[in-house]
Amino acid sequence: MDVRLRVGLTVSSLKIPLDIDRARSVPLTCWTAAIGLALIALAVAWKLAAGPAAIAYVALYALATLPGLPIGFALFGRRHAAGWVAGALTGYALSAFALWLPVQLHAASWPVFVLSWTMVTLLSFVTLRQVGPLVMLPVWSHRDTLALVLVLFAVPILLWKPFTNIGARDDAGSLRYRAYFTADFLWHVALTAELSRFQSPPRNPYLARRPLHYYWSYFVVPAVISKGHLLPSIQSHLAINALCAGIVFVASIFVFAWCAVPRAGPVAAATALALAGASAEGVHAIWDILKRGESLSDLRNLNIDAITSWFLRGLTVDGLPRSLWYTPQHAAACALSLVAVIVASAAPTHRPVAGILAGVALGLAVMMSPFLGGAFSLIYGLAALAAAVRLRPHVFGALSSTVPAAVPVGLALGWCVASGTFEGAGGAVVFGLSRAAAAAPFAVPALALGPLLLVALPALWIGWRFRIEPAIAALVVGWGLFYFVTLTAEPIWIGWRAGQILLVTLPALAGATIARLVDAGWQRLAIGLVATAFAIGVPTTMIDAYNAQDIRNSAVSPGGFRWTVVVPRDTQEALDWIRRSTPVDAVVQMSIEPRGRETWTLIPTFAERRMAAGQPISLLRMAEYEERSELADAMFATTDPAEAARLARALRADYVYLDRVERAEFGDAAIAKFEDSRYFTRAFQSGMAVVYAVR
Repeated sequence: MDVRLRVGLTVSSLKIPLDIDRARSVPLTCWTAAIGLALIALAVAWKLAAGPAAIAYVALYALATLPGLPIGFALFGRRHAAGWVAGALTGYALSAFALWLPVQLHAASWPVFVLSWTMVTLLSFVTLRQVGPLVMLPVWSHRDTLALVLVLFAVPILLWKPFTNIGARDDAGSLRYRAYFTADFLWHVALTAELSRFQSPPRNPYLARRPLHYYWSYFVVPAVISKGHLLPSIQSHLAINALCAGIVFVASIFVFAWCAVPRAGPVAAATALALAGASAEGVHAIWDILKRGESLSDLRNLNIDAITSWFLRGLTVDGLPRSLWYTPQHAAACALSLVAVIVASAAPTHRPVAGILAGVALGLAVMMSPFLGGAFSLIYGLAALAAAVRLRPHVFGALSSTVPAAVPVGLALGWCVASGTFEGAGGAVVFGLSRAAAAAPFAVPALALGPLLLVALPALWIGWRFRIEPAIAALVVGWGLFYFVTLTAEPIWIGWRAGQILLVTLPALAGATIARLVDAGWQRLAIGLVATAFAIGVPTTMIDAYNAQDIRNSAVSPGGFRWTVVVPRDTQEALDWIRRSTPVDAVVQMSIEPRGRETWTLIPTFAERRMAAGQPISLLRMAEYEERSELADAMFATTDPAEAARLARALRADYVYLDRVERAEFGDAAIAKFEDSRYFTRAFQSGMAVVYAVR
């Protein structure tokens, strides 16, 4: 008896310290991981801006999130990651609104910017300081924090090489850009430069006489900061902004999945799979190359995340790494929407404030990306209905908490209409079976999302013990858009946005599948399923990440453009002169057709000046672009200086820019006319790059 007692005491005395040590080790590991993530992110930021000012930008980004923290805490509490993520997302968007409000009131100045931002921040803190948490979520543990931080390590890793190679200099002093960054990132530089003029409404950099119809809210914060010349270039501001926004974006995907399946391990695996292993296109491309007996080096010449279009003539789905690299504004809209959908699925009854705050997040998403914000508004409604049905005796009480979200969303929609952010897009949207989606209705999803679907779809049968209704609503809306909506001006665009909806919500279903298998005692099956999915999906991400940073590939793509766009030193010097020496509202015209998809944004991006005519491949096509571009090219093609001057004045161009592109296309006789001092004055020359003032 005494022996057994002594043994029991001994075992008990051993167990207690062991439990305490284990409990203490988890927070310590969390802090270690969090510090490691912060150091890696700051190191990447330092590399992007080549100096300590990068750290200052990260601090300013963090400051920009401040207005939203009371909203996040009111919804989910300050002890829950959802509160911080929601706060950061809404805060950034509210800062954009607060900083642009003085511009809309034609009172833009640094004191007014500070005053406006301070008033919005104080209003948020004062109004919501005693509110919340309104939405009761499962308890968030240190283990959950550790899983989240470990997943977030992927963001700086994925951004590191592609972003540090944006505009890298070669031995000749030329700047080199991977082609796909010219379609989005360099356009965003031009957009940010336009916003930094603080003119309302912003003008179209490619059609100076027209206002800009685009959703530009995401870019207001870097535009205002860049006006202070904190970093060497707008490119540096946007790169670091994308790094910070990317971390919050991936965190929102994790938190959304966790709210459906509150299990750290399964959600971490599901989120990592969506981020790094969702597509089977890489495996398909490797198999196709080997089957034809060709070299795997040919993978460098593939748009690997668009194999479904290249091989099957169907729609494409851009993976989440491309959301980080190319489309942070759409990623921000998705992240804000996920916050709102969490509220729709978990809001208590008779708490309309929860719906109002969810509507703020959803309305800000509409301002960031109207199409995605609108699609997620539908998902929000379906999730709210599902939650009301689940609380069957309290249906109207549940709806009273979620329906008020329509008010902020309606206000945001009105702001978009008043700002003209999607003018002309309505007529380009067609409903009905998409011809591109119907070209390969099953093969495209299998390739573009196959590994993720392999893990996610079983949850439709075995995952109902978890709160997966919002993810199912997103599945319905996402596939509905994919198959039955077409944007006639750019049919492939719908695949990108519908795919984005699926990629940010499918981790909830994948997490449910993994958790259910583990709960049923089938851990080996769960591990095997996830490992198989990663094995199929990771090659796509690896190939895409390598190609995104590859600025040594000078081959011509099947689309007719070079994989690497080069900006020579003399061109840089001429563009620098334009930026430094011409009025900020000057219109500078280059040729259009000869530049194609390579240097189409040269003047708006590098000289930060508007053009009278252009072909912006990132904006909806309009007949006016074609008409004005023909006039611009006619100005270069004619050998008559008087006619060239007449066309320049018809375009309302103040300066004409040309370099080796125009010389090769139009010939010496056409270029010589600009030397006629009766009509043009040579304002600057460096090598083959010349700037002429129109007299």
